[in-house]
Amino acid sequence: MDKIKMNNIEKDKFIRIILSIYIILIGVGLPLIVRDKYFDILVFKYYYYCSCTIVMLAILLVYSILTKIKWFESLSKEKIKTGINKLTWPDFFVLVFYLIASVSTITSDYVYESFWGNEGRLTGLFLITGYVITYLCISKLWRFRSKYVDYILFAGIVVCLLGISDYFKLDILGFKAPMLENQKDIFTSTIGNINTYTAYIGMIVALTTVLFSFERNIKRTIFYFICMLIGFFAIIMGVSDNAYLSLGALFGILPLFLFKNNIGLRRYIIVIATFFSVVQCISWINDYMGNRVIGINSSFNLIANFRWLLLLITIFWLIVGIWFFHDHIKKKNIIEYGKTLCYCWLGLLLLLFVSILFIIYDCNFLNNVNKYGNLSSFLLLDDEWGTHRGYIWRNAMECYFRFPIWHKLVGYGPETLGILLLQKTVNNPYNEIFDNAHNEYLQLLITVGVIGLISYISFIISVIKRGLKLYSDNYYVVAAIFGIICYSIQALVNLNLPIITPVFWILLGIASAKHSDM
Repeated sequence: MDKIKMNNIEKDKFIRIILSIYIILIGVGLPLIVRDKYFDILVFKYYYYCSCTIVMLAILLVYSILTKIKWFESLSKEKIKTGINKLTWPDFFVLVFYLIASVSTITSDYVYESFWGNEGRLTGLFLITGYVITYLCISKLWRFRSKYVDYILFAGIVVCLLGISDYFKLDILGFKAPMLENQKDIFTSTIGNINTYTAYIGMIVALTTVLFSFERNIKRTIFYFICMLIGFFAIIMGVSDNAYLSLGALFGILPLFLFKNNIGLRRYIIVIATFFSVVQCISWINDYMGNRVIGINSSFNLIANFRWLLLLITIFWLIVGIWFFHDHIKKKNIIEYGKTLCYCWLGLLLLLFVSILFIIYDCNFLNNVNKYGNLSSFLLLDDEWGTHRGYIWRNAMECYFRFPIWHKLVGYGPETLGILLLQKTVNNPYNEIFDNAHNEYLQLLITVGVIGLISYISFIISVIKRGLKLYSDNYYVVAAIFGIICYSIQALVNLNLPIITPVFWILLGIASAKHSDM
């Protein structure tokens, strides 16, 4: 019996090693690897991810066959029933999502295009299969190790530093030299388009901010603070408004975890003070360096131009300094506040959310847009909104409402929105080609239908809920969950790409993976 148990341990160890290598190859390798500058970055990263996933799966299958050849002989109804009972809610929802994506592909008018995604950004059923395999393998067969979150963070910091250097027009990698002048500012680091870049950096900023907020070891706290500082500079210098959705989610939800004690509250003030300090520094850089930097003309200016910003920053740092000095003199450690402050913050978030909804309603339905001044361009949801996202969304929804009931339920086929939009928006007033909704959830509604969309959202929510329920005491898991949240929020105005989305699925797997003691 002991010998059988040892054999099983050795088998599990080999599988975990293979998956650990896979996590490094995707979580670290994918963001950094490039071949021909930005010219084939999407295709090359797509092939890299698919190749790694196929090799990983092949090794696991061959190993399972060689070591468990008698498994098929011992298969019984009881074991099948036990396997089904072990499925978690995230497992159930992701399998439903995959089933709907498969049905949508089979019943699509464009089966080939749905499978490969070649008429869009490559997220066809083939790539979706890779994502589901990534999640299931990591969540079911791997054992959580906090150092792998650090590995993903290290790669992210390298990407951040390269992005910051691009903001200063240094072009260290030499990627921009052969590009057209009007394209140089919208591609950066080893990721490419600035919207994709800031979506990825949003996950990295979430990881490092959470780790800094919860870490108690002095050396590691300083390290995570430096990483957070770099991340704040990088995400703002990415020059994409998408970044502020990620930051808003991070700053809005983090207090629900930190406001339970004095250390958490103080760390949050440091986070906010650091962010505003970075905003002020970038504003000074833009003023004094002129044409030597790309410059920012976006939501950033709403914060940077705030009259009392410098005073606010000074007050924040004074509060932190006095607080540290007071606790050092009084020799105070952790003071528990309970959940009172968390509930108060939650109430403020709900009030803010309702207020935003009312303002949007006031602008778009009561035509009171003028009274909101500089904010009007962000609040009026017309065709011009979000670099023509309003136009894309309106046309996409018009396509959806014309679907027969079957396609409303299961969609038109993965990555086929481009086929529909190209037909509908031919000769559009912007002279642009629209092949994506630039909203992941709207994209899913069109391509895999309302059932596919609901199952996908349910999957993400269930991963977050289960991870927080089981591993809320492990702040590395909490960091991964915040990375998931920040990606999911910015996905409202962004698109799913194999350049960074595989990292998102890696985090989903990590947040769901079993710990060694389970």
